[in-house]
Amino acid sequence: MRMEFWVAAILFVNAASAWSQEIIPALPPVIQASTYFQQDGVGPQPAPLENIGSAHSGNGNRWWGSSEALLWAVSNDHLPPLVTTGTTTSLGALGPGTTTIYGGNQNSGLRPGGRFTAGYWLDPEQTRGVEASFFFLDGPFTDNFTANSSGLAGTSVLARPYTNAITELPDSQLVGFPGVTSGSVHVGSRSQFFGGQVNGLWNLCRSGGCDSCCDSGCTNCSWTGGGNGQNGFSNQSGYRVDMIGGLMYLNLNEGLTITENITVLPTAPPPFVPDSTILVTDSFQTSNNFYGGQLGLRAERYSGAWFTNVSGQVALGDTHQQVTINGATVFTDPGGASIQQPGGLLALPTNMGTYDRNRFSVVPQATFNVGRQLTRNLRVYVGYTMLYWSNVVRPGDQIDPVVNPTQLPTPAGPGVLVGPARPAFRFHETSLWAQGLNVGMEFRY
Repeated sequence: MRMEFWVAAILFVNAASAWSQEIIPALPPVIQASTYFQQDGVGPQPAPLENIGSAHSGNGNRWWGSSEALLWAVSNDHLPPLVTTGTTTSLGALGPGTTTIYGGNQNSGLRPGGRFTAGYWLDPEQTRGVEASFFFLDGPFTDNFTANSSGLAGTSVLARPYTNAITELPDSQLVGFPGVTSGSVHVGSRSQFFGGQVNGLWNLCRSGGCDSCCDSGCTNCSWTGGGNGQNGFSNQSGYRVDMIGGLMYLNLNEGLTITENITVLPTAPPPFVPDSTILVTDSFQTSNNFYGGQLGLRAERYSGAWFTNVSGQVALGDTHQQVTINGATVFTDPGGASIQQPGGLLALPTNMGTYDRNRFSVVPQATFNVGRQLTRNLRVYVGYTMLYWSNVVRPGDQIDPVVNPTQLPTPAGPGVLVGPARPAFRFHETSLWAQGLNVGMEFRY
């Protein structure tokens, strides 16, 4: 039995050897130590790890998009006194006995809006990219003011003040006067502000996070999924700084309309025509369009699930300014027949028309955000944005409060100009500030 066992064992080994040579490649005769051990001889070198990247830096995620809610304030538009009340002695002209009820700085308050951004990295290393964004503020914002006068005995005078160009003294146009006229003044203003930009991105430097960690074989810096009470970002920290440059467009479109609706009372003395009506309208519209190139920096610092970023850029370019002034007066007799004449009160033939020009403008902008990464692809943040725009035109600044009464319309038409041609038009420009909070969400994939 022992002899048969060894014969069977030898035959089995020979058969196994022959079978293995058919299906298993032959091993090399010599294994190079440098291919299996590190140069310092410490131990085996692991297989190269795939660079799975950081959820913050978005390594592997080349597309991104964000949506933000805005709550901004815009700098005031300055208006001259437009509506007054006063005694029957002051007649609503600026001075003692008169109170201005509409005019001065026009504060639009906080205005909601939105901002949307989309971008793409042109290379997997995220060193070059493109980005486009668009924002708007509640377009259009509107504000309305109305004052009424019954014209009953004992009521105050309702008027629109101006400076008489001939006498150079305060004067007024009566809207409501006890026993003579009743009426109302309505002032409506609107403002629409929006813009967009297209930029290229160039990475200047970056450090920390998985961009460098995984290059050295680290495995504990990737998104872990946040299980067992973890935030999913253990041992992540770092920063990156990018240069941004591209094109910016801004649009500011505003308007101011003043409307008087006057009714002559039956008790009105001559030369007033009882039961006749007068409708007076002044309109001041402005438009600003900025086209320019910009350059700036954007930096982000992250630690764990939290991050902060700041960006700043300056755009230089051209602002196309346009001002349109119109006025009209409609006279209606007691029988209902109407006639319309050009010109209102502050918008008369001497300043009516459309005017435009180009001006060099500077537009710096800065944004600061702080936020938290929720998943590998999604994060939320809150921040503050500030934007400045030089050399813009706004409606209130285009009003000339000096009026030559010989140009005021009558049912027979405008009178012959005697004295200074006022109101006159001249460009008056100012600067615009817009600043406020932004709350957003960004998705990367």
